[in-house]
Amino acid sequence: MVMKVLLTLLVLLIAYVYLQRRALRPRETAQMLPRERAVVDESCVVQPRNPVKLIAIMFIVVCFALTVSFFTYRWFDGHQLLQVTLISPHSDSPLYYQVRKAQLQERSFTTQAGQIIRIGDQDRLQIEPLIE
Repeated sequence: MVMKVLLTLLVLLIAYVYLQRRALRPRETAQMLPRERAVVDESCVVQPRNPVKLIAIMFIVVCFALTVSFFTYRWFDGHQLLQVTLISPHSDSPLYYQVRKAQLQERSFTTQAGQIIRIGDQDRLQIEPLIE
């Protein structure tokens, strides 16, 4: 929700800057005297950079950087190794498994050894980060 508001404000800012620059151009041309217009050599005039283009490029770069950082974080977080303790009322001792965080699902998980464990309705899970 916050991103939508920030994106809307950014679009409004870009539109405002664009309209302000567009409104200034005719005034600058009108202020020049006719003979000054004829004397000015266009090859010597330095054209100012378009801030809208610069802002748009910066916005795209920031969005790309945020996307890459988000997916990198998700990848590192998903590969975190956890210790899952399965406590069943039918057995006396708990069972211990090592599982990657991305492999945990609602009612099942896949261990480091590739074993798929399905959890019953009465079973409990205790999940802890594995300290290496």
